[in-house]
Amino acid sequence: YGILPLQAFGEIRNEKYRIAAGLQFDVFNPYAPTVLPFSILSASGNTGNAFRGQIRFERFFNFANDVQWIGQLALSEPVATTIDPTFSILEDNGWPNVEGRLAVGVGISELVNGAMRRPLELGVSGVVGQLRTTIPLNTQVVTDVWGAGADFRWKILPCLGIAGEIHHGEGLGPYNGGILQNVNRDLINPAHSTFDAIESTGGWLETFAYWTPCFHSHVGYGIDNPEDADLGLGQRSRNSTYFANLLWDVNAAFRVAFEFTWRETEYNLPNPLVNDGPGYHTQLRWSF
Repeated sequence: YGILPLQAFGEIRNEKYRIAAGLQFDVFNPYAPTVLPFSILSASGNTGNAFRGQIRFERFFNFANDVQWIGQLALSEPVATTIDPTFSILEDNGWPNVEGRLAVGVGISELVNGAMRRPLELGVSGVVGQLRTTIPLNTQVVTDVWGAGADFRWKILPCLGIAGEIHHGEGLGPYNGGILQNVNRDLINPAHSTFDAIESTGGWLETFAYWTPCFHSHVGYGIDNPEDADLGLGQRSRNSTYFANLLWDVNAAFRVAFEFTWRETEYNLPNPLVNDGPGYHTQLRWSF
């Protein structure tokens, strides 16, 4: 595949402010479940976590050593074309999307899976914008993009916790929502396609247990459920994933892991169709 950078940005920051510009992950719904595939439950409840051109402003409020509030605001590229080739017909409508998030973390920060996390973290976020779909010599449709989300992580005990996200919005395909579908496209009768934005709801939840400091497991579920009335025939109407894994961090650089998933996908067809089946994933990861 060659080189595919996920992040490449420059920043100016201190203890109170951060300004960054370049290729970055979304401000909207930034959490991700601990799973092995790089897709991290995209199209199955995990919105956000796409990477796009963006300029971001962040403000940190440290009222105490164990409490931090974070405000984030970003102007971002509307279309993340690396997610799905079907987005190639989408284009911005002349201005960027606006993303925002307010979050609070409580407790002393600690290193978790390569990132600094606090025992209790809560956040709410949103995105607004527009997209344009152009079919040459046929039609051009401008649709609104909007989404609202909430995320949390709670380390209940030193070895046990839960985390998750929920979202609802419209035109969230480029944000890994709507089962990677952004607009109405009738796959059976293309002439019936309206190219109006698809509304969708979803989320994910996981529990995590650290049996030892270096041996941990994560069990969870994610679902993405577009509004059936917004779909064309043949489009995906529901997608869900169950997952369970075991991860062994042999040392700071090397990890061995195994995961089992069960996925179910339903389609908007006159006769119900469900595509389901198991998945098995292994991982040998070397960080340097």
